[in-house]
Amino acid sequence: MTTQDTLSRTMTPDPAWASHIVDLDGVKIHYLDTGAGPVLMCLHGTSMSANAWGDLAARLRDGYRVIAVDMRGHGRSDRPVTSYTIAEMAGDIEKLAEHLGLTDIVMAGSSVGTQVGVSFAARRPDLVAGLVMSDPSFFVTEVEIVKYLRLHYSRKRTYDTREEACAYAMSLPQRRGLKPWMHELAMQGDFVQDPDGRWSWAYDLPAITKVFMNLSTDQSADIAAVTAPVQILNADSSNVLKGEEARGLLAAFPNATLEMVPESGHTIWGDQPEFLADRTRAFLEKVHGA
Repeated sequence: MTTQDTLSRTMTPDPAWASHIVDLDGVKIHYLDTGAGPVLMCLHGTSMSANAWGDLAARLRDGYRVIAVDMRGHGRSDRPVTSYTIAEMAGDIEKLAEHLGLTDIVMAGSSVGTQVGVSFAARRPDLVAGLVMSDPSFFVTEVEIVKYLRLHYSRKRTYDTREEACAYAMSLPQRRGLKPWMHELAMQGDFVQDPDGRWSWAYDLPAITKVFMNLSTDQSADIAAVTAPVQILNADSSNVLKGEEARGLLAAFPNATLEMVPESGHTIWGDQPEFLADRTRAFLEKVHGA
């Protein structure tokens, strides 16, 4: 039985993560690490965590080192009272890459993770070999941002049991397309247990508010500066990146390709994990000449 066959079953794939926390100039950043070989560094979307990349890691760890980061304000990373600009979060990634001595990194990002990845690639082209961009959020409208913020501010923040918390997470409209094992992997990083034994969302609400407000940052200069190859994946049912915008983004990058992801909403990592893994592996092989 192949790895692909095993992961296509309903059991939760095991990425065999090693968990680490590193202090980067006073801000502690948590990351997950698995596998060996050329580096794939994964950056989640707003309000998500590194654990969302568990399926991708399980599929690729046979030939690649997969590192998934909890960006500041998310997961087990610190929640400093700062501006949470795209450039600020990219600075954390730069420091982490330097701390780990990484080179020839392929960045995989979802939503705001794509924007952070582009900022990092523009400032450190010597470290970045390519980018896989899952439904980039450069053109998300103010209407959609307001919708997201309303959902987060109306969401119950604390739950008596983990079972209650997970049941609520599974009921969210944006997660209806997730397969059972994707729910399980995501929820491993969704919640933290409080000192009183209750469970809370593992992201800071004021922090992600700032992140949402910074999504409209003009990154045209960053995009033009990225000379590494770029793979843009655009969900066919995306509420964030429309077809015309995706084609404009394709034209703006010096070296990019664009592919539509069928039967997927904005969260391609959850709706179409097999598709994402297949295209990411192909991109890695192309970049590294396999």
